[in-house]
Amino acid sequence: MARTVKEFVKHNKRIVPVITLPDLASAIPLADTLSSCGFQVLEITLRTEWALAAIAQLKQERPGLLIGAGTVKNETQLLQSIDAGAEFIVSPGLDAKLVQQAQSNNVQMIPGVMTPTEIMEAENQGLETVKLFPASLAGGADFIRSMASVFPGMSFFPTGGITEDNINDYLNMPNVLCAGGTWLSPIPLLQKGDWNRIHEIALRC
Repeated sequence: MARTVKEFVKHNKRIVPVITLPDLASAIPLADTLSSCGFQVLEITLRTEWALAAIAQLKQERPGLLIGAGTVKNETQLLQSIDAGAEFIVSPGLDAKLVQQAQSNNVQMIPGVMTPTEIMEAENQGLETVKLFPASLAGGADFIRSMASVFPGMSFFPTGGITEDNINDYLNMPNVLCAGGTWLSPIPLLQKGDWNRIHEIALRC
């Protein structure tokens, strides 16, 4: 059976680092730094040319982690991510064809939503988790709270505007599965290879 984000965050931190790698060499040391602080689910965004190679490397060399692909916007990217070993797919929007393609490959799909209409469509496609994105512009924690009674079976994975200061506003809600953020892997620190500083940031969460 395919592993899922829900399965992993039950027993580990419910914060998913959303990572844009400045180079391939950063992938393993960053994953090791974050996992040493309890982060077992990592989202590698497809915003750089080495993202797919990083997913493949992490899948092979750190099989205990759950590695997903983020910013997946079309079928080519989705299939490339699956081929690289991504175990979950995160998209900025909801596309029925992408959802169906992921489901046919037995890979968890977490599409981005901003409205009740999109949440309803995701639910009708058989999904149990959606990404509220960008959370800070879509109503944030108040929006998610208001959706609880309308969509009691839906879990949320908010990203976009999530920070160390406001993340608990989200995690304290029962319909939030986990939350994602970029502050755990700042690009300037990655470029410098400042793993000690990243370790300090991760320990606070």
